[in-house]
Amino acid sequence: MLGEYHVSRCTRNCHALHRPLREGEWYYSVVMESGDDYVRRDFSAESWKGPPEEAIGWWKCRMPSASEKKLVLAPPEVLIDLLRQMSSFPDKAKTRYLLAIMLMRKRLVRPWEGTPDDSLSEGMMRLEVLADSSTIDVMPCEITRAEADPLRDELNDLLYCEADVVSADDEPSTV
Repeated sequence: MLGEYHVSRCTRNCHALHRPLREGEWYYSVVMESGDDYVRRDFSAESWKGPPEEAIGWWKCRMPSASEKKLVLAPPEVLIDLLRQMSSFPDKAKTRYLLAIMLMRKRLVRPWEGTPDDSLSEGMMRLEVLADSSTIDVMPCEITRAEADPLRDELNDLLYCEADVVSADDEPSTV
């Protein structure tokens, strides 16, 4: 069962050095459990010594510059259409699988709960599009650590575009 976990936005401060993170500076964010909650800590690249042992997730980011344009995610119908179209490109199976997971996380699709069907190929995952109840079949893929960053970059290039103004509500706040 997929769950949703709320994690705070970037603190914009280095947890280790107790100083603000500067424009354009690379930093690392870490998520750790704290009782029944999750805590996010941000570390400047200069103070980063690797994720703490109790970390359940971590990632590298860069503080935006005031002059940079913000990126916005494509509309839901475009994302669903892209997932469908990518079935024609077998060499993009891993990118398509990541897109499917992202769409599940955004609650645009969910695992199909219909009657067992002989038309579903072995190992395939059938997803239901919540907007129209149609289904999309996606092949789950193994993704190595070495493939993760290039696939993430490819997916970001496909899904995001520049925007002049983005409200705070448009920024992601869940893991």
